[in-house]
Amino acid sequence: MTLTAPPRGTAVRLIWPLAAMLATAIFGAARLLVNGRFYFADDSEIGAFGQWWKLGDSLLSGGIPVLNPRAWEAGNYFAEGQWGLLNPVTWLIALGARASENPAALMAIVKIAFFVVMCLGVYLLARSFGASAPWAALAGVLAPLGGFTVYMDAPSWATGLLNAALLPWVWWGLRRMVEGDRSIWAYVVSSYVLITFGYVFGVMVLVVVLLESLVRALVQRDRGRALRVLVASVWGGLLTIVVYLPGVLTAPVTERAGLGISNTGFLNADLSDLFSAASPTATATIGSWWGPLTAAPLVYAAWILPLFPLVLPMTRDAVRRCIPLLVVGAVTLLAVVGPSQVGPIRWPVRFMPYLVIVAVVLFAVAASDGFPRRVARRSVLWSFGLIVLSTGLAFASTPNEWKGIGLTAVVQSVFVLAAVWIAARGGPDWTPRARTALVSGGAILVSGLLLIPQLAVFPATPLPKFGAPESVSRMSRVLSDVHGDAIVVGDLYAGGGITRSFDERLMGNLWYLSRASVSSLYTVLPYTTFSKDLCIDLKGSTCPRALSTLWSVDPTTERPVADLMGVSAIVAMKASYPTEPVAPAGWSVTSSGEFTWLLQRDAPLPAAGGVAWTGDGTRVSVLHQDDTSVTLRVDAVGSDPRVVLSRLDYPGYSIAGAAKASPVRGWLLTADLSHTRPGSTVVVSFRPPGFAIMVGALVLSAMLLVGWPLLRRRARRRERISEGSSGPSTAPGTHD
Repeated sequence: MTLTAPPRGTAVRLIWPLAAMLATAIFGAARLLVNGRFYFADDSEIGAFGQWWKLGDSLLSGGIPVLNPRAWEAGNYFAEGQWGLLNPVTWLIALGARASENPAALMAIVKIAFFVVMCLGVYLLARSFGASAPWAALAGVLAPLGGFTVYMDAPSWATGLLNAALLPWVWWGLRRMVEGDRSIWAYVVSSYVLITFGYVFGVMVLVVVLLESLVRALVQRDRGRALRVLVASVWGGLLTIVVYLPGVLTAPVTERAGLGISNTGFLNADLSDLFSAASPTATATIGSWWGPLTAAPLVYAAWILPLFPLVLPMTRDAVRRCIPLLVVGAVTLLAVVGPSQVGPIRWPVRFMPYLVIVAVVLFAVAASDGFPRRVARRSVLWSFGLIVLSTGLAFASTPNEWKGIGLTAVVQSVFVLAAVWIAARGGPDWTPRARTALVSGGAILVSGLLLIPQLAVFPATPLPKFGAPESVSRMSRVLSDVHGDAIVVGDLYAGGGITRSFDERLMGNLWYLSRASVSSLYTVLPYTTFSKDLCIDLKGSTCPRALSTLWSVDPTTERPVADLMGVSAIVAMKASYPTEPVAPAGWSVTSSGEFTWLLQRDAPLPAAGGVAWTGDGTRVSVLHQDDTSVTLRVDAVGSDPRVVLSRLDYPGYSIAGAAKASPVRGWLLTADLSHTRPGSTVVVSFRPPGFAIMVGALVLSAMLLVGWPLLRRRARRRERISEGSSGPSTAPGTHD
């Protein structure tokens, strides 16, 4: 199987990939001319930036964060997964965030850079399937322009963009390793980065790629290729264990538990929606938070798709080379139109970037195989028929968008005519290579021109824009004079979109920028009993009763819940508490702003993580305390031998010298000293659940990296010896 084009001069070979990357960077930056905060919205605004900032701060302090008791349900970092704690690329981004003053600018740089990474990866992947450089360059430009990538992943779900950008590199590296029997390192490095990003959708597509490669090798009875795929799969599987095992073992106490399958029509497509895949301004009927329609072209793949008939049929050899693309495309297509939730996997339209990658690479291979020699009158009619069909169905789905849909149809029609003229006539001395360069280069220019109507209709993501300041130093001053742990209660989103509201409170992971320790952070794994007790959502907003819950007395310990949590300051949103809250004894309202009340203890409590309460007659002394452990000396064991710590009872905690009791309130870590003698030492420690398995998986993966090249070298040596012994013998006396 041919993986690369015939060698040419290095400078000539670099023209097309460099042109594609430059065009991608320009198209990505062009969106900023319309909306300077295009890449700084929703989860990127109140999630990713603060997360990266915190990780960068930890790296500069000499480590990576494992557990943060003061962050409560947002502080189990290995279980969260998407922190990328083991990912060197994430580390670089995090250090950049920590050094940045303008989060919107940092986000734009990161997102556009990964557009370029995706572009080059798709180019290399298309070349590995036999696409010529011009068509591979076009595929590289088209892939980052996919509607879901542009309007969901890039502005908000950053890890989704990072995953989609790396998947082509992993696939290309796997093909080098498996199909070409070349070095494993392109696959090893790229797959490590992809998997340790901690975003499961790219990993799921990688599993499909590996399974297809393995089945094909077994069907063809190619033991060498099958072995190489198995090695690649084992490597990926071991890394997946390291990254995802803590989250899987933590899931039973979180809202991600459950294995049910449901289809509510939320962020999944149906087959009719896919007829909008060629229109950059058609929305299709994708249901989401806004109802049955989402104001973004989420299923847009590439405007050039109706030109497929021009380059069909493909030769048998080209079809055989494209079997992996067809299989992966079919699986991702089924996922996109599948149930809206399968166990913890939800919102399957998030597979669209991978379907787009397959579609544009498939087009590049077909065009390389069939243009210009297969362009005929019949294929032109099929292309026009496909334009009419897709335009009609897109219009029927969203008739109010007729202008953009119609403009796209006109552009496609004109381009078909131009491509046909160049293929069939053109200049008398034009070579096939020149004709290809004209059409593919023109398609890249058209891709850029179509940004104009798209941005006119959709200048921003439909996801929330919260109006966070473009200044880290400004946000760092929020609650800077507060001592002890703090929490926000009420409608945290009140004032969203109003930048001055961020002078009184932050949102989600932006609280990491504050000098105060605030637990109202962003989590993808809400702790079920905790979140229900405080009626808190995954971004830190609560219902109004959260304040009364904090000040209520827990019946087991006879202590206020705020005391058990070590809370010393409360930010109460005025949208939920329009009149000044009546503070209990020991608390005072210390400030009243436009959006918030600030209530503080007269005498702050120690931060969360230590002993919050001991039972009747039981006394302990804290000898040592850090984020992941507490060492206690038992001074007395009374009639109630329990000790409650201000920590969530996560899987992964162990108690040496005592036993674990049922968590107080269903979420507070509780030790039972019934069988512990006074004077004994009790050590409460946390490691990510399955830690021993994680370490074992890391060791095995390292052994695989060391062992596989040695085995491969030995096998090749045996092959050379075997070939030498089976060759013609040399007559005696002919040696010098």
